Amino acid sequence: MTIFSNGSQGLIDISAYSLSKKLLLTGLASFVVPMVSTNVTTASDQSMDGWFLRGLLPDYGVDDAGDGFFAAANTDTDAEHATTTTNDELDGWPTGMWCSKDDDDLPTGVPFIKNGKSMTTIVDKSGVHTHIIKYCMCTDAPSADLQLFRLGLFPASFTQPKTTFTFDVLDDFLLDNFECGTSAMNYYSKLRRMTTNVFPHLVPDRYQELMRVARQWQQLKLLKWNGFGHKEKDVKPGDLTLFCPACPQLGINVTLPTEDGPAEINSASDLEMPSWLYSRSLVMDGNFKAEHMHAANPIDEVPLMDGRGFMVGDGKYKAHLALAKDATQRSKCNNHHTVNQANASRHRLEATSIGSCACTRHGCFVLHAMVDFQKGERQMNMDYALCEALKHNAGGIWCALTFYDVNCQYHKYLKDRVADSPYLQIQEQLEIILGIGLWHVHGHQDSCYVHYASNFITGAARIDGEIMETLWVPLNIISPLAQGMGMPHRKECLDYQMNNCNFMKMIRMSKALCQKFRQAVKGLADSREAFQKLDQSAKENNVRDWGEQERLAQERHSTDPTAMDIYEVQLQKAPTRKEQELRLLEENGQQPAPACRRGAVTWLAEGLSIKEAQIGRRRERLQGDIDHWSATVATFISNGFGDAGLHMMEHELLILQEDSDDEMTDEFRLFEPEKVVIPLPSNLGQGRCTELSTADVMHQECVLQEGQANDALHNIRVHLADKAVIFRQTVRMAKLQAKSTRAWAPDPFSGQGGKHQHKHLFQEHLKVSTAVTDPNARGQRNSMLAWFWSMNVEGDSDSSDWLNEFYRVHWLRAKALRDHWEEEMLLVQHEMNWTCNFFLHKAEQWIHLASISKAANKVGHLAYVAWQRKMYQGLYVDSRDAFEVAKGAQNPMSIMPAVL
Repeated sequence: MTIFSNGSQGLIDISAYSLSKKLLLTGLASFVVPMVSTNVTTASDQSMDGWFLRGLLPDYGVDDAGDGFFAAANTDTDAEHATTTTNDELDGWPTGMWCSKDDDDLPTGVPFIKNGKSMTTIVDKSGVHTHIIKYCMCTDAPSADLQLFRLGLFPASFTQPKTTFTFDVLDDFLLDNFECGTSAMNYYSKLRRMTTNVFPHLVPDRYQELMRVARQWQQLKLLKWNGFGHKEKDVKPGDLTLFCPACPQLGINVTLPTEDGPAEINSASDLEMPSWLYSRSLVMDGNFKAEHMHAANPIDEVPLMDGRGFMVGDGKYKAHLALAKDATQRSKCNNHHTVNQANASRHRLEATSIGSCACTRHGCFVLHAMVDFQKGERQMNMDYALCEALKHNAGGIWCALTFYDVNCQYHKYLKDRVADSPYLQIQEQLEIILGIGLWHVHGHQDSCYVHYASNFITGAARIDGEIMETLWVPLNIISPLAQGMGMPHRKECLDYQMNNCNFMKMIRMSKALCQKFRQAVKGLADSREAFQKLDQSAKENNVRDWGEQERLAQERHSTDPTAMDIYEVQLQKAPTRKEQELRLLEENGQQPAPACRRGAVTWLAEGLSIKEAQIGRRRERLQGDIDHWSATVATFISNGFGDAGLHMMEHELLILQEDSDDEMTDEFRLFEPEKVVIPLPSNLGQGRCTELSTADVMHQECVLQEGQANDALHNIRVHLADKAVIFRQTVRMAKLQAKSTRAWAPDPFSGQGGKHQHKHLFQEHLKVSTAVTDPNARGQRNSMLAWFWSMNVEGDSDSSDWLNEFYRVHWLRAKALRDHWEEEMLLVQHEMNWTCNFFLHKAEQWIHLASISKAANKVGHLAYVAWQRKMYQGLYVDSRDAFEVAKGAQNPMSIMPAVL
């Protein structure tokens, strides 16, 4: 094959062009066609400098082109030959076909050629170039496209190529695409500006060709990375992806424990192996930013890797959606957006969002488990994603821990939906443990916290179940660009982005696990010390009873989440205002009231909330609430009340008089909403309510106020319990004011040994324990009781049932915190072993492929195998050394639990 360059004094035959270094580094050309011998021959005795590919090659030799294949030349183009050619083979070309421009305008120094039908456009990351290419026409010569591949050029057409892209520019575009979110249009616009900053519109437009070739390049890269160029085999769903190296995958990085053999591959570890160790941990979530519009010409769309990556295949998925029943559900928990908007449809969109699964601990996307949503986040969509995720390397794994924002509702009829669909399958022996992320669970009812939070699930270790939210961030860079693409192109872009995300997770896994290990060492030491002090100071009978409660609750957790209620206060509490409101609503539903009374309970509850909020609320917001609420008075209180009644209250009851000021004008008082007496039936009086025939509304208000009082008394009891030990053990024992003051001061003997138990008392130690006052409050995952709570647990428990319940809840939660740090310590060390085993397994796979390539005498394939094998061996050595350093620095053996 011969390439002519304008301004050349001859031509060069490069039918076997020498790019050995380039091919060895990329390995892609050797994957497409067999590598050939490299010999450079010239058609004349002229020196290469200044004539062949002028402006495209640097001053070093052709063999050393490497990454600078189309770098700018250091020598200027000969002006004498800028507009004419001297080679006889170019005679007869139309005059004026060559168009020269100033070298400063063309960074590559190549004259720009316009309207040259015999020219081939070569797109490189340095700019767009046009050249004449003559292919070798020998009888045994390969086809034109293969000759271009051997040069490191990717043709836009395989029959009569007129546009080619260098491997460098394709790699550069893909890197810009998933790191910077650069679209193909913007990237090619940059190349045109690099070619000529003054006349970019004159540069040939190859935007469509770039998009098409980039798709093919992505597919070839994925095939090459996964070893499909070395032997012929079918590409199965998910075969073109990488998965998490630290998750247990049978036959890859772990083997199931047996009575006669070791449990780990290539490992002589003495670590404990509890029953929960070999389980699959998944997080499910939807992304509502990854929309996709309807295609203009769907019949023209051609999928290149349908279902071979992370996105599921269209055939089975659409068949499942056509068969599945779309049952509308309303949430029985709180008003969750995911559940209640599941059937929201947007007609201009073909896909409203996407949903996927990832490993909970490390955030790697699960292969072949991402689906498109058509009408919001429906259960039928997530059912398919979950079933596909549980298939991947799940043989022999009988436990799966799944986290989903609405798991309390989603899992209720999951087994029924799976049984009704021939396209869904979950192993009958598989036990699914439900969880809700620690951020989303606080938007649920209080009971959902202890039922589904990872803090109380055995084997969950230290995970929050929210890692999927972080994975959407890089994916959202590319999602807007894919909104208008064809559906197959969009799926391939998302597949490539997710594969890159998993690759980055893989190469950084050693650093992440070392950080987890250091956190586990510190967390286990702190939680163990806090629990031991609380445990040792409690009565032995209480500890035994509490431990039995915990054991039974954990055994029943998977089948009955309400068993986890032991982690909440169990004393019988008076009905709260919310409970009273619900009871009244149920009574009204059974005995329908007149139309004018419908909604009175909710109206009264809002009024009591305003009355309660008159302390500490901003005036502007409070006044707005009062105005809005007062506007509905006539709806629930007889029309006889009317505007005159409101006017009377404005003058007689509007402002409380105990804080009156003679100098305060009536106009100024009207702007004190915190002192406004709102027209509740209790403020109108019994006589007035009788006149207005609203005695039933007054009764409902009394019931609600009783619940409101119960709430206030409950909080007072909790606050008193939280402060009781301080006053009992320090302040109350002091007889004099001076001693009482010193009781709050730091203990001068603290830290000097002996029997003294006192430590420094700080302001943060006096905070109310949210584990009892608000079990669903955020920020209590790592909370522990202050030191003084463990001073006399036995005595305090005997003196008060409430304090006994207070200690019971904190003992259970402190034990759960310690147990989870122990699980984290054990699990991280196993994950270190699994990660090393994964890298060794991948290296052995490439060693096997090397033997196949050697037998077939594929030199290029052998070079690429050597590169891949060395990469995984390097990752293994780096991870092993990092783990040894981390373990040696922390000396974990002194803090590992004796029995798990």
